[in-house]
Amino acid sequence: MVAADLADLVRQSSATVEEGALLIAKDAYPSLDVAGYLRTLDELAMPLARRIAGVDDPYAQARAIADYLFGELGFKGDQETYYDARNSYLNEVIDRRKGIPLTLGIVILALARRAGIAADGIQFPGHFLVRLGGPSGCYVDPFLGGRVLSSVDLEILIKRALGRDAEVKPQHLAVADTRSMLIRALNNLRGIFEKQKAHARGMLVCDRLVDLGAGPDALRDRGFFALRERAYEAARADLGAYLKAMPKAGDRKAVEKAILQAGEQKNLN
Repeated sequence: MVAADLADLVRQSSATVEEGALLIAKDAYPSLDVAGYLRTLDELAMPLARRIAGVDDPYAQARAIADYLFGELGFKGDQETYYDARNSYLNEVIDRRKGIPLTLGIVILALARRAGIAADGIQFPGHFLVRLGGPSGCYVDPFLGGRVLSSVDLEILIKRALGRDAEVKPQHLAVADTRSMLIRALNNLRGIFEKQKAHARGMLVCDRLVDLGAGPDALRDRGFFALRERAYEAARADLGAYLKAMPKAGDRKAVEKAILQAGEQKNLN
């Protein structure tokens, strides 16, 4: 049975990241058939399950996933229009067969679970990864055809994300739970809508972040989106709640200025 909403889903021990990602997409596509897309993933996983039956080596499993998902099915990383919002909606990724590291990683995780492959999402800075075979297994890059990453590849990625002096540390390879992956997906969309000045869509994304307990920053961001949408009372409430939660926030002056602006505009209306 499909969960009624995102917050309800993540409270369930059986929650899957693909269902959560489809619920996020339903905000943008209200008529989206979540159960139908889950069935599509069931169907896509069947040939993979047959091919890896009895195969326990994670490197062999990685090759099978790469050959099937990226070779035969034609999934790929969207390098041309990376920040297209469609790359962050799982239904579009399944239909168009291209996406960003996180959404392609979610496809791998969904198929791997259905095929009986041990797979985990990895919250690597700046570039979501998938690990196969547990701590002693291998890391694959969902964006570049599911290729297996060496320790040198990981070092290159961490320096690209955090600077040339950065080194890969255990926390960079931490396993992501369903909630943290969904928050990452929502934060990607929040950034896209900020750049697009799509304030109403940004507010809705921040609603979901607040629902998931993503932290005070979600309140602040929703407040700024609300201010730009002329929802002044909502803006004052969220920005005030942010400062209450973060009394020593580095952006306190900017937030206080926005609260004042919201109050002035409210009084003019």
